[in-house]
Amino acid sequence: MTRYSKQWLRTEELEKMFNYSDLSEKYEIWMYLLYTPALRVSEAINVKVRDLDGRHECIEIWGGKGKDETELQKAHCDVKVIKRIERYCEHCNLRPNDYIMFSQKSRQVDRSQVYRVLNDICSKAGIDKKIGTHTMRRSRAEHLLDNGLPLTYVSKYLRHKNLSTTMKYLDISLADIQRELQKIDDSISLIV
Repeated sequence: MTRYSKQWLRTEELEKMFNYSDLSEKYEIWMYLLYTPALRVSEAINVKVRDLDGRHECIEIWGGKGKDETELQKAHCDVKVIKRIERYCEHCNLRPNDYIMFSQKSRQVDRSQVYRVLNDICSKAGIDKKIGTHTMRRSRAEHLLDNGLPLTYVSKYLRHKNLSTTMKYLDISLADIQRELQKIDDSISLIV
């Protein structure tokens, strides 16, 4: 059984990582691929230039979790992020069959390298957390929920088969519950 980091990044922490002054374009793109479309690391490292679909605002995922390598899933991705990734691909002279997440030897990157890079950026950005590659996906889900996207939509966005899968790794804290109850209580006139 795979164990995922239970850590997730608050919006401010994620911004610190993206705004880290020595962040290379390469690693910025890696973070975009993991965060914006909420890709699993196994999906992100398999994305090739040809899989970017700006017209439909998605990234094509071939052989994602639980799928045959010939099966296609589409992960929604903001068109601005896709265009940013495409510009990076042009800067690197990547061809349609090239992996976007590549190692220094122009080969597909290993998931352990992605883990090391993310933790290094996190540390250098002044965030005292040990994160995993799944942290970006988990953070995206938390941020979508915090901004009011219903759980069923978040589950679909993450490409989960069952809503219960989404619920298992998304923690709803006591503070989250209190905040939501406060909104409801503020809208109901109770005489106390």
